[in-house]
Amino acid sequence: MMTNDAVTVLIEIHAKDGREQEARDALIHAIETSVKPGFLGARVFGHATDPGAFYSVQEWESASAFHAHMAEMAAGMAEATAMLAEPPATAVLQLIDR
Repeated sequence: MMTNDAVTVLIEIHAKDGREQEARDALIHAIETSVKPGFLGARVFGHATDPGAFYSVQEWESASAFHAHMAEMAAGMAEATAMLAEPPATAVLQLIDR
């Protein structure tokens, strides 16, 4: 159940040429295997026309829960993203109430 503090996080990655499958598999593995307090769920997408672009749309209990998770993961980030053309881009989003 999402609370008023809940956020949606969009993560975008771009694989190095020839490492598309590796990047896809690493993104899925990272989501499925890491322990994430405050993590509510995620969906993973591939770009319709760019085989090296992948996106994860994640739901978190709060922005602070997401940022705490990212801080914990920082030490292993270089190795985990070696197949990427650039560092992952993230956007923390809040639903606009009407």
